[in-house]
Amino acid sequence: MVEKASIRKGLKDLPNKKISIVNYSDSGGTKRAALTLFRGGIFFTVVVLLWPILMTASEITGTVEEQLLQISESPGLFMANFFLASLIAPSILVLMLTFARYAETRKQTPLIYRLSLLFLAGYFVFVSISYVSQYAYLPRLLAEGNIELAVTWYFGNEFSRPYFFNQLGYSLFGIAAILIGYKMFHEPLLPRLIGIVLWASGLMCLLAFLGLILHIEGQGLISVLSGLLTVPVGIMSILWGRKLLQGKGVL
Repeated sequence: MVEKASIRKGLKDLPNKKISIVNYSDSGGTKRAALTLFRGGIFFTVVVLLWPILMTASEITGTVEEQLLQISESPGLFMANFFLASLIAPSILVLMLTFARYAETRKQTPLIYRLSLLFLAGYFVFVSISYVSQYAYLPRLLAEGNIELAVTWYFGNEFSRPYFFNQLGYSLFGIAAILIGYKMFHEPLLPRLIGIVLWASGLMCLLAFLGLILHIEGQGLISVLSGLLTVPVGIMSILWGRKLLQGKGVL
């Protein structure tokens, strides 16, 4: 009878107990998630911090046609810049999926998880087309002398397909970031901070896309700011993963 009473008391107290941000059926799963956050956070942060440096080094000026001519004459830095940029989507996707799938929070949101997967998939496809086309397709058009078509596939042209795909992709990322961020608002310090930053970045992404559609000046700057806001996500993922690797499940 004493044992049954103890069990009942334990079950009754469960809802009031602090739940670990990551709850797995085995310690191996916890370690894998922690390593994903730690290593993925490092990789993403390095890529995002290197990208502006390479983007500045490969910057070109002039009209769209003049810029394309410069690229055709010396494509190395331009292609390297967009190759690095194409690594952003898969690296942050790993972190976002870890937040959405493996961070079992107090807020049970299976619908949000499925919707975020849908929007993240769209983000990955559109952004990958945008960036990969700059080193896999555009140079071939330039080599063939097809300038007319190259103009429509040049990211530096704000009226081009890659530029639109990029902004559309990041608007989908923005929706996913808001959904996943909402789930993490109910957690302790680090996850909650990640959720807040995801909301801020997500809203910026949506504002940038709205600015593009409505032809509002400055939408490019908003887009850059939304990207810079993801840097803290990478850093906090590193800290979160490190905490979990140290056996501290609640942050």
